[in-house]
Order: sequence, then structure tokens, then C-alpha cells
Amino acid sequence: MRKIFTFCTAAAILTSCLSGCNTKNNNKPKGSETATTTTETTPTEASTEADNAGKHFLGKWEAYKAIVFGEEYETEYAGYPLSAVAKLEIFEDHTATMIVALNPHGKERTYNYTWDVTNEDGVDTLHLHHPDDPYDCQLEQGQMVMTYANIDEDTQIFLMPQSEFSTPKSNKEEGLDKADFSSFMGKWESYEVTIDDETYTDKLGEYPVNVSFRLEVRNDSKTEMEVFGEPQEYEWEPEKKDQLYMWSDYEGFVIKQDGESLILDNEAGLNIKLKKVDKFTDYDFTSAVEEIPEENILLDPTTEEPTT
Repeated sequence: MRKIFTFCTAAAILTSCLSGCNTKNNNKPKGSETATTTTETTPTEASTEADNAGKHFLGKWEAYKAIVFGEEYETEYAGYPLSAVAKLEIFEDHTATMIVALNPHGKERTYNYTWDVTNEDGVDTLHLHHPDDPYDCQLEQGQMVMTYANIDEDTQIFLMPQSEFSTPKSNKEEGLDKADFSSFMGKWESYEVTIDDETYTDKLGEYPVNVSFRLEVRNDSKTEMEVFGEPQEYEWEPEKKDQLYMWSDYEGFVIKQDGESLILDNEAGLNIKLKKVDKFTDYDFTSAVEEIPEENILLDPTTEEPTT
């Protein structure tokens, strides 16, 4: 799981590639390096003095407000309802789940956490532990205030207790349980990419089109798409009898078939046509132009926070 307010999409990677940007990225989101190296922590010595049963934190909590870099959002964030930002449930067994639905079709994705409680100056803090996204939570006047545990920035997510989580609107047709989607399964390589009405059939920057996007659709409702050699994990589900939708944290693609081709459409200007292959084409991405720098905007673009 990426940071809730950090957006990194396939379209952004593609745009960066086409711009020919080959310089090191010195404007990474704060904490992006530490987020990948954070390890599971154990309760600190101070937690033995706290109410580590955490009874006052237990239950369901749903986001209703956020402050991002000092700007307050009360009804929606980047076009999404605030409830899509975080639905958090804290369990007695020191585990927790967080549901995030910040993708265009509002598909929910669940992430698992462990937790413990520490106390400083009489204030209990619940620490949500995750290898990528640890958070700290405190209670203030009946609400929960959640902040990043490993980033010093002015971002707060405010959650209220709920008996049940709100239900997102569904785009799914009825009667899909008997539909056959086996023709979507397998490995696919791009042969045509259109972005903002410009179509590429030979190369994208220095990369051949056929290795720019490589997709594997599996029977376990998972997909993996390589974008210029960088794998990205997605989930998928059928939305119509002839259409799937795959999504990650903050992006999604409608998947349709056109004859023997597979069409991916992010509904925001990026359209990818793919053909089925038995195995992916071998390609050494590190030698496309010259060895890719460790910190490269092609593979780790920085996107400004959206405004509403």
C-alpha cells in the first residue's frame, strides 16, 4: 500500500517516459525512502505502562475530514468521498484492517496491520504497524486523528466511530456469476498505446511499444502489469458480461476485448491495446539508453497533491 495521499499511476510513469526525463528525482515525497524499509516493530517499554488492551480504540472508524499540507478537506478529496480515504477497524487481537477506495470506480482494497499502544504524558497513541505505511492514532473529543508514523508533514486524517461502514456505489451488472471470462486470462503485450490522442505503435521514448506494457490476468482475480519493466499489482472483478475492471490503490483500468485484442482504458486519456502471447518478450531495460539511475523520475514520479 502506498501512502494514502501519494498518487503514482501508470499514466504518470508513461508521461514521464515520453518527456525523456533522465535526471535524478530530488523531489520525492517525504518519507518515500523510509516507507520501503520500515520493519515490523514491537511494543516499546513505555507501552507496558499504557492501556495496551486499547479498548477505547477498538471498533470501526471512518474518515470524514482530512488536512493535507495545511489544506482542509471536509466533503471529498480529489473527487472522492472522504469515506473512501480510510475505513479502519481495530480488533482485540492486536490486528487491524484499513479499507481504501481511491480509484475511479471506487473499488475497495483492504490492508492488514498489527498494533500496540504507548503512553506519553498521559496520552495514549495507537501505532498501526505495516512494512510500508505505519500510522499513529490518537483520540481527541470522540474522534480519531491518524497521522503518518514515519513522515514529518502536515497531514492528518480524522475518523469518527461507526457501527457499520458506508457502502460505495457499485458499477457491477447483475447476473455475472455465470459469465465466462476465460478469454481474458493469460499474458498480453502492448502493440499500440494512445495517450492524450497521440498514438504510438513503434516506440515509447526509447522503449519498444511491445515491452512498455505487459499484462498477466490470472484466475485468482489478480493481475500484474509491468510498466516499462516495473511490476504493479492489481485486483480485478467483472463489471459487465464483456468487461472487467482492474484497480490498485489509486488507479484503475476498464478491460474489454476487441476481436483478439485486449483493450485497457484508464478513462483519463490512456488507452492500451494488447495481443496475447505465450511468453513475454525478453528485454533488458537497464540497457535501453544507459543504466537507469537508482532514483529516476521514470520509475518513481512525484505527483503534486490534487485539489478539489
